[in-house]
Amino acid sequence: MATFLTPALIQRAHELIDANDHLEGFVPGEGSLTPKLVLVSEAPGAKEAELSHGFQGPAGTELNKWLASLGITRDEIYMTGAIRARPFTETNGRKRDRQPTQAELKAFAPLLDHELAALPSGTLLVPLGNTGLQRLLGNKMKITQVHGELMKMPILTFHVAINQFKPGTRTYSLFPLFHPSYVRRFPSKRTLVEDDLKMLKTLL
Repeated sequence: MATFLTPALIQRAHELIDANDHLEGFVPGEGSLTPKLVLVSEAPGAKEAELSHGFQGPAGTELNKWLASLGITRDEIYMTGAIRARPFTETNGRKRDRQPTQAELKAFAPLLDHELAALPSGTLLVPLGNTGLQRLLGNKMKITQVHGELMKMPILTFHVAINQFKPGTRTYSLFPLFHPSYVRRFPSKRTLVEDDLKMLKTLL
């Protein structure tokens, strides 16, 4: 699949992974370069890190159901995330997924910033879960409060000179959803997701 990432950014990602003992498996953003929507998630998991493609594990199976309900395929969307390698902890040789650190979010920020800046005007962003949402809109945003709402506002970009995220000048349309893995853990949220997907379908 196609990617907005440049060779220099891909090389930078590999350097970041090589320098961090608790990151593994580069997974580029990929999909259509004229997408119907862009999924912005947290980070790859074990299966994604192994295969170098997004949403390959159980969450991917759930996502496929969502896309089918929307009447679209993976070839028609772009998938990316806050960081592009699997963050993990390791105890007694066993690895477990973990949330990315603030330092990791900043280190990978130029990749996501570049991808989203390259999108055609009017492309809909779909943050998945709190990490994807907060990477774009800040930590005050909570997925439980804004899921299923269409929002139009600038998103955060990382400014190296001041080591901070600041809102950019371009306005994006965003429609946050729960993360597919969250729905698998909490089946009681499925009705909410189904309602959100019905609303999202009207926007495509």
